Amino acid sequence: MTGHILACGGKAWEGVRESDALCAFLREQGVPERALERESLSHSTRENAHFAAKLLLPRGVSRVWLVTCDWHMPRAMRCFAGAGFQPEPLPAPSPAIAVGAEFVRRTRERVCLALDALATRGFSRV
Repeated sequence: MTGHILACGGKAWEGVRESDALCAFLREQGVPERALERESLSHSTRENAHFAAKLLLPRGVSRVWLVTCDWHMPRAMRCFAGAGFQPEPLPAPSPAIAVGAEFVRRTRERVCLALDALATRGFSRV
């Protein structure tokens, strides 16, 4: 499955699902449609990992490049590893933000990580 991209995200922003927006961007960058697949059921990082695992693990795909924001990567890595993947991080650099916003972002990530762990009892496999 060389050159295959699974775009995850079912949450809609202004009527456009995250996975559809990502695929549209990738097509604009020259990625052929045949290389793209959408996972549009998830509404959280934990669900991204869960639904990606349901699609990819039965096909024998467990080694993946995980692309997300640099500040979100630790939680995403833990979710995807817990779902049965061997993820390799490929972080997207984030623009600088105000100190207060950075504090809120980091706090939210820590709280979400704890909630993910409780909800899945240590990120049990799919």
